[in-house]
Amino acid sequence: MKLKDKISVVTGGASGIGRAIALAFAQEGARVIVADIDTDGGKETVEMIKKLKKSAFFVEADVAESASVKNLAEKTIERYGCIDIMVNNAGIEVFQRLAETDEAMWDRVIAVNLRGVFLGTKYAVPHMLKNGGGAVINMASVAGIMGAGGLAAYNASKGGVVLLTRNTAMDYGRKGIRANCICPGFIATPMVTSIMAMPGADAVKGQVIGLCPAGRLGKPEEVARCAVFLASDDASFVNGHALVVDGGMSAGWEIEVEKVLGG
Repeated sequence: MKLKDKISVVTGGASGIGRAIALAFAQEGARVIVADIDTDGGKETVEMIKKLKKSAFFVEADVAESASVKNLAEKTIERYGCIDIMVNNAGIEVFQRLAETDEAMWDRVIAVNLRGVFLGTKYAVPHMLKNGGGAVINMASVAGIMGAGGLAAYNASKGGVVLLTRNTAMDYGRKGIRANCICPGFIATPMVTSIMAMPGADAVKGQVIGLCPAGRLGKPEEVARCAVFLASDDASFVNGHALVVDGGMSAGWEIEVEKVLGG
């Protein structure tokens, strides 16, 4: 019970990594506020938590809208009285090369992926300060630490998340607030699996798996366990860190040594 009685907010909790984090937090004893624009999916996550005989409730929230995120924080305080853990997980992705990127889509990706992290932190931190501290966990990506063709907006947003996380650690570390981010690689979320299921996507799937020394996609639960660590006292001296969870994909280039050496 590493998070016993901790009050945690998880944005993007209706599916994928967000749902896995919400469930993992509940299993570790946290009370969970699930936030998402997907009302049905969010309420389904809450019901899954309640089946574990744990406490949770749903708040509809668009993380790109200030009033919506402020309402999320206020609803959390009304229900539980404080915020101990803020997980800024909600995110979207678009595949477009830079010159072909639609400006409205660029703005939306930045709004959800980066502005959403800013707003979630902005409205959670004052309550954490009143409570003597807390933990902020932001969902970045390996695309936040390395380039990827066709992901201009996503790269920019996730790179921003990494440095915004470090800024938060610097601003509030002396006041008892730790801020870290997670940089997942290719994880078997509904978003990724739907892309992999598209006609003609077999070659892409093979390429993606070929980039990863683990030889497979990651599981949302594997990311969730890292979030539990960062939220818990086990990570009490971890602050401003970008934790890469990608099966080794960003470690470097893989070379077929036997062919090079003629073996």
